[in-house]
Amino acid sequence: MIAASLYFAITLLNVLMRKLVVSMNVTLNGYMAGPFGELDWHTPYWDNELSRALTQQLGNADTLLLGRVTYSAIAPYWQAQQANQFGAREDADYADMINRYEKVVFSKTLKKVSWRNSRLATRNVSKEIMRLKQCAGKDLLVYGSGKLVSALTNLSLVDEYRIWVYPVALTRGRPLFKGLKEKLGVRPYQVKVFDTGVVLMCYETK
Repeated sequence: MIAASLYFAITLLNVLMRKLVVSMNVTLNGYMAGPFGELDWHTPYWDNELSRALTQQLGNADTLLLGRVTYSAIAPYWQAQQANQFGAREDADYADMINRYEKVVFSKTLKKVSWRNSRLATRNVSKEIMRLKQCAGKDLLVYGSGKLVSALTNLSLVDEYRIWVYPVALTRGRPLFKGLKEKLGVRPYQVKVFDTGVVLMCYETK
């Protein structure tokens, strides 16, 4: 009876915990960026359909997890978009959400962050993520942040991978699962093909 009650309690806790979702753009041969961090290979494939899908994904979250490099790259852009009154409706909705959401930045070198509703993680990765998962809210979403993704993967903290595969291959680049310490088993649950040739592949880890 005690064992059954304990199992039920653990199962309920897992159900109630927030999901951690890694969302990553990759090339056909598995690179998330060029050798120097270049991302220009995916911009030709962006259109309104893809923008709507990304906005919907962001709408299912309320907290972003970012590494230092990704934070430094996207914070100035999205802060500027907040004040842009002439952009497309989808871009305005996306900018409003991404600026409004909580953003937790994992960095050993940054001393402060200035983006609205952002803060530096104050615990190690495992403790910070477990605390966030136990808080009320929607999904925790990771954009880019290759080193952070590697750490989360090796700590078995990722619940879903949403891999946006672009119809382009690079001769060199930064692989998505660099530094993987052991085999990663996942279960596919959704595939969507976009008109531009981008394929969204969704996987669960448990």
